[in-house]
Amino acid sequence: MKIIDCRGLNCPEPVLRTKKALSENPGKDITVTVDNETARENVLRFARNQGRKAEWKENKGLFNISISAVDGDETQEIEEIVTARPGDFPVLFFSNDELGSGSRELGEMLMRNFIYTLTKRDTLPKALVFMNSGVKLCVEGSAAIEELQFFENKDITILVCGTCLDYYELKDKLRVGQVSNMYDIADLLLDAERVLTF
Repeated sequence: MKIIDCRGLNCPEPVLRTKKALSENPGKDITVTVDNETARENVLRFARNQGRKAEWKENKGLFNISISAVDGDETQEIEEIVTARPGDFPVLFFSNDELGSGSRELGEMLMRNFIYTLTKRDTLPKALVFMNSGVKLCVEGSAAIEELQFFENKDITILVCGTCLDYYELKDKLRVGQVSNMYDIADLLLDAERVLTF
């Protein structure tokens, strides 16, 4: 039995490690250890959505999640629950450097985790656009630089609003993406099949 130790890991890492273990060990049982209820519920839900039987037990503040092999097919591959249609790759529009409203510290952490999670998806976006305070994600000091460089290395278009960089006096600190203008950004957004805004 494969044992995955996810103690001390923040969302979405326990789910990502579970996904990797399931895909690398088709037809085998695995156990995932987490140390908080949120991670426990996320891993349980993910495993069950993959058609696996998943149960948990608590032991001294730790949650051990047992995930059973898929019945009747020891070579079954783990598939994404949501599969994009051919050509249906969205443009992601970031108008903010934090996700949601409320605590700024939490919002910044959520945004970084969200972008990190996108790098682990089998289906990647068509392009990323950054405007207003969203441009702060692309400059020196941003916690998301490494993740955004992943997309750049995959030849995914990253447009960063030049007017916004000027406004925040950040143009000389740009570390990922290309300085763009409203015309090019509008063209990209209007030509996209789907635009998701954050």
